[in-house]
Amino acid sequence: MVDLSELAGYQLKFDEQTAGISFQRGMRMPGYSTRELDDLRPVLLDADADGPEVIYWMYRDCGRLEDAALGAAHSLRYDLTAFRAVTLGREFMKTSGHYHPQIPGRREAYPEVYEVLYGEALYVMQAVDDPAASPVETVVEDVIMCRVSAGQKIIMPAGYGHATVNTQDKPLLVSNWVSNRFSSFYGPVEDTRGFAWYVVDDGGEPGYVTNANYRRGIPPVRWAEVQEVPELGLTWGQPMYQACAEAPAKFAFLNDPGSYSELMWSNLKLS
Repeated sequence: MVDLSELAGYQLKFDEQTAGISFQRGMRMPGYSTRELDDLRPVLLDADADGPEVIYWMYRDCGRLEDAALGAAHSLRYDLTAFRAVTLGREFMKTSGHYHPQIPGRREAYPEVYEVLYGEALYVMQAVDDPAASPVETVVEDVIMCRVSAGQKIIMPAGYGHATVNTQDKPLLVSNWVSNRFSSFYGPVEDTRGFAWYVVDDGGEPGYVTNANYRRGIPPVRWAEVQEVPELGLTWGQPMYQACAEAPAKFAFLNDPGSYSELMWSNLKLS
């Protein structure tokens, strides 16, 4: 087990072989769910891919006991997700991918912010004209990919669907802060059998294959590098959990993205 307490901002250990998590004293014991291979088949390039039964584990509403009131007071939730290092057919392991709904009475959708705690994550983000449109009619407006290393944070822009990919030969552990006012929706991603670009194993290195289910064209990938945004509590030197616990007002953008749009986009340096 590797001790990630300093990086996480609370007592946490992670099994580098099994992707198991050990919560230490003073932590709320969260409920967890799993994403199994059969759950992922609707979004895979190869729906008949072999693999282990459980691909990743999701721990919802984690945190220190002393911070139990944080979520209710600021409408926020802190989660952990642990991923195996596997390939699923030609593809590297990935999450199902999902979109967030619009904020009631607003044009903006809810954003989300992630921190990598172990390994390296490849985030795939895409914007479409209408997530509810049929696959034949869906227009992909933008695709952004970004690699994020341990200790770095990345904001999923409002209105962008997103998925996490593990292209490494070791497990991956990420955390996230998100509004607790909504539920994500997965149906549109399943309707198109995944996002517009698949990330595949090309001789041990990532390769990129377009998804033929998008019939109205796919834009090229725009690559980004993550940048610190101290105004939003996102720096490489402080754990994201700790930053929010100490100054939750800095994470107000998760419920009010329209007021922080320019700052949020400054997290991504696009090439």
